[in-house]
Amino acid sequence: MFWRLFRHTVIRRRGLLCGAVLSLFSAGCYDDAGTPATTIETPPATTTLAELHRLYAGRTVRIESDIFVRGRVVTSDRAGNFYRTLVLEEQGAAAELMAGIDGLHNVYPEGCELTVGLRGLALGESYGVLQIGRLPEAGSGYATDYLGSRAALDAHVFRGDTYSPLRPAVCTIGELTPDMAGRLVRIDGLRYAPETVEEATWAGYKRFTDADGNTIRTYTRAYADFADRAIPECEVLLVGILQYTSGADDAPRYLLKLRDETDCWY
Repeated sequence: MFWRLFRHTVIRRRGLLCGAVLSLFSAGCYDDAGTPATTIETPPATTTLAELHRLYAGRTVRIESDIFVRGRVVTSDRAGNFYRTLVLEEQGAAAELMAGIDGLHNVYPEGCELTVGLRGLALGESYGVLQIGRLPEAGSGYATDYLGSRAALDAHVFRGDTYSPLRPAVCTIGELTPDMAGRLVRIDGLRYAPETVEEATWAGYKRFTDADGNTIRTYTRAYADFADRAIPECEVLLVGILQYTSGADDAPRYLLKLRDETDCWY
């Protein structure tokens, strides 16, 4: 009961804060330089994120047709673990937008609805997550490149006037599948379980296990503002964006990328 009351209080306070942020945006959006965002009528979506996944053929490709997809922002770059990117999710599918500018949370806060025009952009994939960005230079080694400027974002990204944060999908490690990559998920009953002696802070890759012995790793950038914070020694639940890699046996190995320190509950 205490947990539920505490969680309700925290969520309510975060909701009030988000509402305050939204009220500021209703008077006009601003980037880090204080420049108002251009208000443009939002075009209708022509396909879904789920269909975009089905159209992706496993290699980076430039989009030459007028395709528009819509989704809600489920990440924030405020804490520094997501660097110049944001993740959109809608109806069980997700994609990472390679925005390429700082302070994205000031213009595209969690819960806001975005429509992205794909003509002239490219689709790629990294850590199992579908990416929307520019076509990378030959030999770059990256699936996509950043859009890189506010002007480029304004040309492709249209913000709606609704605001509704999405709840994470609650699942166990055993229920994870590769096609969930990019989605915001919540996994309960985890404990920090390093395989070797290491500093028990969030920076880098950190191994967690559940009661059945299944494993998942978190990833935190060294520049994230919680990177040097201690990992709780007790049982926790974690929330984050799901990623995966394949091992030598081709079995998926799942990663969880937290948005900030409040994505760890105990």
